[in-house]
Amino acid sequence: MFLEWSILTVTTILSLFLYIKVLFYKNLTEKEVRTSKMMKMTLTEAETLIRKYQVQLQRSLGNVDVVSSELLSLKGDLKSVKQSHSKLKFEKKKLEGELKSLQDKIEALS
Repeated sequence: MFLEWSILTVTTILSLFLYIKVLFYKNLTEKEVRTSKMMKMTLTEAETLIRKYQVQLQRSLGNVDVVSSELLSLKGDLKSVKQSHSKLKFEKKKLEGELKSLQDKIEALS
């Protein structure tokens, strides 16, 4: 009789131990699944943000290309304006010299 109770007790304790262990591992796997889902969601959001910023960067680089081409054309325009300015300045000095000589001739006649 003692042997039967011993076997029953050991079997019951072992069953309880294994049941608790199963519940523990079940809880652990559920936690892992939740963590995995959260990580997947976080990674998906990160990929979406990366794509968004990549598109913005490509647009910005396109805008930089447009601005740099405009800058180059403006540099050319500035060069031509400076050349024409220096040419007009030279012509102005030349005309002032002619005006001065004509004024001197008028004074000499009067």
